[in-house]
Amino acid sequence: MLGASLYLAEGTEKNLAFIDRMHDAGVQTIFTSMHIPEDDPVETLDSLKQITKKMNEYGMELMTDVSSGTFDIYNIEKEKAKEFFTDLGVSSLRMDYGFSYQEMKDLAENFKIVLNASTINDEMSEELEAVGFDLSDITVCHNFYPRENTGLGREFLYERNAYLNEKGYRIQAFIVGDKEKRGPIYAGLPTLEEHRTADPLYAYLDLVENFFVDEVLVGDIEMSEESLQRLDEWIDHEVISLPIQDLYEEVPSIFYDEHINRPDVAEDVVRSSQSRIVLRDETIEPLNNDVERPTGTITIDNVDYGRYAGEIQITKKDLPADERINVLGKITDEAIPLLQFIKGRTKFKFIGG
Repeated sequence: MLGASLYLAEGTEKNLAFIDRMHDAGVQTIFTSMHIPEDDPVETLDSLKQITKKMNEYGMELMTDVSSGTFDIYNIEKEKAKEFFTDLGVSSLRMDYGFSYQEMKDLAENFKIVLNASTINDEMSEELEAVGFDLSDITVCHNFYPRENTGLGREFLYERNAYLNEKGYRIQAFIVGDKEKRGPIYAGLPTLEEHRTADPLYAYLDLVENFFVDEVLVGDIEMSEESLQRLDEWIDHEVISLPIQDLYEEVPSIFYDEHINRPDVAEDVVRSSQSRIVLRDETIEPLNNDVERPTGTITIDNVDYGRYAGEIQITKKDLPADERINVLGKITDEAIPLLQFIKGRTKFKFIGG
């Protein structure tokens, strides 16, 4: 699942338009914070009510980051928390600090409870169960890290999430947006440091496939339409969309069609299982067949390869030139890490060029 983030300091009008776009993109959950220092608390409540009204009309859920300090900011008694958040129209509460386990349980009668994934341990899990929680009903959300070099490492995230997954928690984590970054640092808002400059689809797949993450949230203000579409292609249709570059003039008629990797996965290349069948009546003459094939090169076997003529491939390692193989182009450098997720029978397609 894909979620998004909005920030109240961006202004109500901009955020309402953002919700429209996220609804069109199939996003169900949007994260915001009521206690980020840069936000102006005076305008927050009115803006938040307008935002939740629109989201509720769309059937979307707003998750807000709260702490005991939230009540000081808005001059609300803690005992009236349930009434306060109900009036705001909030769906989920990401509870940072300052709440007892019983207070969490009381709020869980009206709201989904989200806890900090970095702080959960055995003692907390036992306390939560002691007040009546089923751990599978609780979501745990990782932080995002605005400053470069402060995001989590792969080993830590894997070990943490393996533990949380074994306990039964539902896990959320953040990836960066590739259009408009959030200030004041503007360096992206990832959970995993390695994802700070990564292709968004790769970051999404990495979290879901390798780190037990159930829902991925975009931490930044905006993501490009192309990236949203590529994520939607995977989430709704399980198709990996590969941006291309340096496309050669001559490409086969089925180049931009949806391809399926063969079930018997090759070590060195991704193999389009249907391409040579569809192109069996076409003659693929030798052309652009004297160049090396670095990782990510898109090729088609020419007539000199006999019965393999017409097979479209993507190299998964550097390979030498072969006169029986025409080079068609290359996927972008940012898309190369996606090749590891093209398993047997995985669907993929080329975009751009």
